[in-house]
This record gives sequence, structure tokens and C-alpha cells, in this order.
Amino acid sequence: MKSFVIAGRLIRQIAGDKRTLAVMLIAPVLIMTLLYLLLGNGVTTARIDIVGADYTASDSMKEIAEITLVSTEEEAIDRLKSGESDGYIAADRYVAEGTEPSITALVKRAFQEYTLEQNLSALPAQMAAQAEELFQTPEIEMYYGSGDYEEFDFLAPSMMGFIIFFLVFLLAGIAFLRERISGTLDRILVSSLRRSQLVAGYFLGFGVFAALQTVVIQSFLVYVLRIHTGTNFLMVLLINLTIAGTSLAMGTLFSAFARNEFQLFQFIPIVIIPQMMFCGLFNLRETPLFLQLLAKIFPLSYGAEALRKVMLQGLGFSDVWLDLAIMLGFTLLFFALNIQVLKKYRKL
Repeated sequence: MKSFVIAGRLIRQIAGDKRTLAVMLIAPVLIMTLLYLLLGNGVTTARIDIVGADYTASDSMKEIAEITLVSTEEEAIDRLKSGESDGYIAADRYVAEGTEPSITALVKRAFQEYTLEQNLSALPAQMAAQAEELFQTPEIEMYYGSGDYEEFDFLAPSMMGFIIFFLVFLLAGIAFLRERISGTLDRILVSSLRRSQLVAGYFLGFGVFAALQTVVIQSFLVYVLRIHTGTNFLMVLLINLTIAGTSLAMGTLFSAFARNEFQLFQFIPIVIIPQMMFCGLFNLRETPLFLQLLAKIFPLSYGAEALRKVMLQGLGFSDVWLDLAIMLGFTLLFFALNIQVLKKYRKL
């Protein structure tokens, strides 16, 4: 009961701070919108210049490249330097601008298509038709996902998990730190309240707003940005709430080691940034083994993996329960460490 009293006081306190509520609910929406616009609208066609006036782009070429005919190679070079093109073809020269890997990959595809077209055009009509059939791109079937998925759809599970983890960490850390700085924590510790009851109360109080923030983020992604979540909205919500719970416990724990907000922010490079690096936003398949093993010590890597299984592969609880159990284990560990840290404020 005493834990619920603490939770109720925190809920009333935060609910009365309109600016905090606005930041909690509006900031994640703005962040996810910007990320959606940045990651969901990547470059899909290369801008290729061809020196000469006797080329007509095929339909397949038009799908991957925007072709511009120029009269001289010097003009093509000038357009390349000014950023008007990504590459050019002059006689037997195939030149790519080369500073952006993703665009360079598109340029290479366009060059390959152009070479294939030129080789086919040099063959007799009957042989060209037969050769074209041999080189036709087969129809590709997606085992997971869909051909309609954009880049943001594949990054969304990891990005969703990270945004929730990061914002809840800040919410819990700053709010708990404010309790200490204002002297509220010291006054509560004078009472007969047990450390476990105190931690549980704070966890429940902050948890209400962490859950609210989680629901807002997920609902905005699904119903406004319309990312693909598979068919199980509630399963995704359960995973996100588990992530929020772990972040909440971690945020209150690390705030106990900070004397002010600036010191709390100093934990971000060592606590939050690694979570981002190992949560699936970057492919670790070809990284050194020690990095792949290092990812196992970060809670968000398990939460993001569970989100990918449900959102991209359409799996269910039986396939993600172990990831959720590990996340719950991290939460209980941080909860227990919170209780122990409070010993430095009062011996019970």
C-alpha cells in the first residue's frame, strides 16, 4: 500500500507539469516523423549522363536511372563535379561519383543494365530475343516482409525500441534525480518505508507515464506513419512495455550516481549510445566476434530482436518469450541494484 502512495504522489506531480507531459508525448512523435521522412525516402534512382545522342533508355533502365544525354565528356565531368549527376558513360569509360555507397550501388546497376543493352543490341534480332530471355530478372518471392516494404520498415523495429528506451531512461533518470535534489527523497527515507517499497512506488509512478509514452509512440508509428507491424499489435505493445520497464529501472539506477542533470547526461554515451549501436540498426553479421558477443550484455538488443521477429517475420509469443524473459531479468536486476544503492542514503 505504501508503494501505491508513493506512486500516486508521483503521478499527480508529473501530471501537473504540463511542459513535462508535452515533451513526453510530443517529442517522440516529432523524432519518429523526422526519422520516417529521412529514412523512408531514400534515393531509388541514379542520375546518369551518357555522352552521345543515339541512346534511348529502356523501361528497365528508366526504373533505376534518370538518363541525360550530353554532347561531350567535359560537359559530363562538369555536371558530375557540380552534383547534377551521379556518374557518366563515355565510349568505354564508366565513371561514378563515388562518395555515397548507396548511390554508387545504384550507379553500378545502371552501368550493368546499359552494358547488357548494348551487348544485346549488337546481336541479331532472333539471338537478342533469346539472350534477353536468359538475362531476364526472375520474379522474386519474399519469405519475410514484402516488396512494398521501404527501408524505414526494416529499421522501424530497432528504431522504435531505441526511441522508447532512450526517452524512458531520461524520464526516469531526471525525475528521480529531481526527487533527490529537492530533498523529497530524504524526507521519505526518514519514514518507516522500506527500500523495496520505495523503489516499487517510484517504479509504478514513473511506469504509468512510461507506458503512456510507449502507447503514443507505437500508435503514431502504426496508425499515422503506417509502418508494418505484422498482425499482432498487442504483442508489439507487450514487447515495447517490457523495453520501457527495463529502461525505467536502469534510468532510476543510474540517476542515483548523478548529483545533477549534467552528470546524468554524461551517462548517455556509455549507457544509451551502445544500446543504439547494438540494437540492430547496424548489421553485426560481419563484425568481429567480440562485438557480436558484446551485444549480448545490452538489454535493448533482446527487445529489438523480439520486435523484428514479430513485426518483420510475423512470429508470436512462443518465438520471443526468451527475449522477453531476458529483458525481465535485466529489469529485476536493476530493481534489486536500486534497493541496494539506497543504502547510501539510509541504513535499514
